[in-house]
Amino acid sequence: MKRYFLLAILIICSILMAQSVNRSDRLRPQWMTKQLPKSKSGNYIFVKAEGSGSSLEAARQACAVDLANHLERERGLEINSVLKQQMQMTTTQTYNERSGGNAKMSYKNTQVDDFTMEVVENGRKINMLCRTIDEYWIQKNGLYFVSILYTVADQNVYGGSYYDNITTTTRYGAAGLVSIIPGAGQFMKGDIAKGVSFLVADVAGITGIVLCESTRAAYAAKVKQQPQYALQYSTRANNWATGRNICLGVTAGIWVWNIIDAFAAKGARRVVVKRQNGYISMQPTSIFNPISNTYDMGFGLIYQF
Repeated sequence: MKRYFLLAILIICSILMAQSVNRSDRLRPQWMTKQLPKSKSGNYIFVKAEGSGSSLEAARQACAVDLANHLERERGLEINSVLKQQMQMTTTQTYNERSGGNAKMSYKNTQVDDFTMEVVENGRKINMLCRTIDEYWIQKNGLYFVSILYTVADQNVYGGSYYDNITTTTRYGAAGLVSIIPGAGQFMKGDIAKGVSFLVADVAGITGIVLCESTRAAYAAKVKQQPQYALQYSTRANNWATGRNICLGVTAGIWVWNIIDAFAAKGARRVVVKRQNGYISMQPTSIFNPISNTYDMGFGLIYQF
């Protein structure tokens, strides 16, 4: 019987190891689990794109294609077909190289911060600046699944003037303050599993305290009610008092641990957008010349308070 039991455990462990998932981060970032961040200066938007592939680079290329499709679908822009073909060809080539057999391939886990995308609106070609803000990926069953957060210049500022300070962080200043309620700090930081663990552990500890104390009080009352069994009831009352004290210590320890964890542990990555006031920008402009029936191109200098 023991042999079959051990064999079953080994089989289960093997299955779990075979289905193990690698992740870029333990927690999914907030822009995946909550609403997307918002621009402060209003000259760009945040866009989330997703893609999958047999390699990390292939999945990233699929994200770029998804971004182009999103801009065409949601904003009515026409993406340069050559650009989209290049994206798709790069993705296909990477798939083929990855599944090509015994050749050993190495892929760099790098991402481009800024890139331009040629779009057409009302017959006019514009180079739109896009920016990679954050990335999250998982690897499962030999495939990569990637989600990328981009910023894209809006219709009025296609050149891509970014005046906001956009950063990512895993710190939450107020999480330690709200952790007076067990698990609240972890919930705030996006660590649901850890928050539930702290909450359940402290609730169980408090339940143990109440149970031990009520039982101890009942035996203490029986000592007076039935003096002939005073020694027996007194011993039981003391045992339950010891159990109560142990529950008190464990519950207090978990509560303190919960507070320390809420202050010190990293939470789900979040995007912080801060407005930069008083900036000067140079933006491309075009003015229609009715005499020559052409557009005169130039640059405009703008100062925003």
